[in-house]
Order: sequence, then structure tokens, then C-alpha cells
Amino acid sequence: MSVYGLFQPSVMGMMSQAHSLSNIGFNIANVNTGGYKATDTQFATLVSKTLDKQSDLGGVRPVDLQRIDQQGLLLSSNSNLDLGINGRGFFMVNTELDGSGETFYTRDGSFQLATGPDTTVIADDNSTITVQEGYLVDKNGYYVQGWPRDASGNFTTTGATQALRVDPYAFTSTGTSTTTASLTANVPGEIGTGQTEVFNASMVDSAGVEHSVELTFTKTGTNEWTITPATGSALDTVNSTAGTLTFDSKGVLSSGTPYSVDITWASGATTSVTLDMTNVTQYAGAFSVFNYQRDGFPAGDMQSFSFNTDGTIVGNFDNATNQPIYQLALVTFINPNGLTMKNGNLFQVSGESGEPNVTTASVEGFATFAPNSREVSNVDIADEFTRMIITQQAYNASATTFRTADELTQVARDLKR
Repeated sequence: MSVYGLFQPSVMGMMSQAHSLSNIGFNIANVNTGGYKATDTQFATLVSKTLDKQSDLGGVRPVDLQRIDQQGLLLSSNSNLDLGINGRGFFMVNTELDGSGETFYTRDGSFQLATGPDTTVIADDNSTITVQEGYLVDKNGYYVQGWPRDASGNFTTTGATQALRVDPYAFTSTGTSTTTASLTANVPGEIGTGQTEVFNASMVDSAGVEHSVELTFTKTGTNEWTITPATGSALDTVNSTAGTLTFDSKGVLSSGTPYSVDITWASGATTSVTLDMTNVTQYAGAFSVFNYQRDGFPAGDMQSFSFNTDGTIVGNFDNATNQPIYQLALVTFINPNGLTMKNGNLFQVSGESGEPNVTTASVEGFATFAPNSREVSNVDIADEFTRMIITQQAYNASATTFRTADELTQVARDLKR
């Protein structure tokens, strides 16, 4: 090794340690960054060759190793848009709404809502209104990918993924008509013949529209009443005839139940309900309705949505029903540490990572999703400070070597005098 060759190892040593210190600083700066993966700096010898003969040792070169496959801590969150991955895999995002842009992968599930293009919808009064679509996006505004449910309510997860529209007009819950109902009530035994009591019963027609049906109880004789349904509109057709309720001397209903309510509404929709009145009594006191229950529910608009642990997104509707609307995509790689790190807590496929395996959490069992949670970085702050001290000492040692080499060259230079 020549005298001047002494400089190269020390210079390379200082440069390598400076590179390591830069990565340590970057790791510490991102200790609270969601989904951030720490970078470890390892070192490899660097050998210089001249004319196929080993001459001067080149020193050392830094090798960056990504700890992408190491999961960060999952922290609880108050946001229903936050979602963590407990296990292997990544969320899949695309830069464009139609999926034609670049595809990236991330562990950062701190999602947001972004407005999309205008669309027209039919309002409750059958008028047409213009609203903005809303989509689930990551911090970069890129569209989270998944699969919608099909017409039968199932998910086909083998085709292309798409952006997830989650605004209140994206889905409606189809109503189901009322077919059975039950009434628990008391009609007053002391009132005179011809007097009436009224109860408005809620019923849903075959189109999923909720109506109020007026049930009039008329006393027609001792221990005898009639029940007559009405809608309050001449445009509706009540097909039911009046029913007769008969009570025994103790006020217990002896006949008249069940009673059928059959109505054709002005819209053409129908209601056909079997009303159970077994628990209607005739006791002293005022007319009282203690309980009314029916099946069926009206059509509803989506009010909110939530995540399930299997990656399904569930819509919550204003008719008190819930139904799955999307299945989130979960992407795995043979070598996740080979992914290329990009800005914005994103990763991209590389030759070392292997091709993406686009699947679901429930099918493969690679992971489960953690609703109302977010993954923080996998940086160990104590480990980073330890590395910082070691790196600083190594840098100082290389600097000392450089100064010593400089002194040797000065001695060699002075020999000429």
C-alpha cells in the first residue's frame, strides 16, 4: 500500500459513517410517522484492484437494509377512518380514480375522505339532485383499492380492484315489506257503544316505503269491538274489511285475532300484514298501547361506514340496518424487504421484492385488520441512540486515521529537503 493510499480507507470510513448517521437521523425523525419502516446501515469491505492485482484496500462501503417486514406498534385511535394491519401485507393504493395510475403499497392506514366528480341521484321526493362522490384515500390522496359486493351481496376478489366510494349516496339499503305485526294494548271497558280509540301503526309497503296506518277501534256492544284500517288518503285502496274483536267477561280476547291488513297504495305498492292481537285486553282504565312490533324496514341511505377485522367495509344505514359494501385488498410479497421505498410512506414493486399477491385477509390468513388503530413506525429509539454513539466513535476513529495519514505524508514530503 502506498503512503497516499492511506487516505482512501479513512475517507471512505468517514463517508460511510456519515451515511449511517444520516439514516439514523432519518429514523429518529420518523419515529412517530405512521407505517414508516426503519433503515439499518450495514457495512461491507471495498477492495480496489489495479491490473488484476490487489493493490490498495479501498476501505468500506455502506449497505442499507430495509426492515419493511417488521411490524410497528398498533395504537388505538378515535378515528373510524384509521385501520391497522396485524400481520403480513400492505394496503394497495392507486394514484388515479379509474385505476390507470401508478400502484403503490403502504402500511399506513390513516385514511381520509376525498371528493370525486359530481353525480346525480334521486332524492326522497323523486327530484334529481347533484352531489359530489366521496372516496377513501391515503395521506397522499391516493385511492385505496378493494372490491365491491355483487348483486347477490357477495365479493368477487379475483378481478381488478377499484377505488372505494363511500359517500352517503354510494349505497342504499333496499327495504323489505311488513308481513307480520303484533299489538299489546288495552281498550277501556267502561266507555259507551259507538265510542272510538285510534292507534297509528307503522307499516312498510312492498317498495320499501314506510306508512302510518290508522287503526280505529270502535265499541259496538258489550265486550265487542271492531277494528278498521285507514290511510287518510283517498288515493289509497284499503282492501280489508272491518274485523271484530270479542272479549270474555274477564276482559280477555276470545276471538278476532289474527287480523289481516291489506292495502294498495297510490304508488301501486302493496301492504299485506297479519296483525296478532292476542295480547289486546279490555280492562278498566284508559286506552293504552304497551307494545307494537313489526317486521320489515324501509329503504335507507348510508350514514356512515366501519371496518371489520376481515377487511370488509360495512355500511351503516339510517333504517338501522348494516351490510357489507366492500372488501379491502391485502397485498403480500415473497420478499417485502426488497420493495423500493417512496415518499409518503409508500413502497413500490422492484425486481427483488417479487410480484404482488393481491388477496384478502380472510382467504389467506396472512393478517387481520385492526379497526380504530394505526400502525406507527418500527423504529426503536433506544437502539437508534446506541447506533448513533457507535457511529460517532467510528467516525472519530476514521478521522484520526486521516490525520495520522496526513502526518505521514508530511514526513515523507520533508525527506526531500
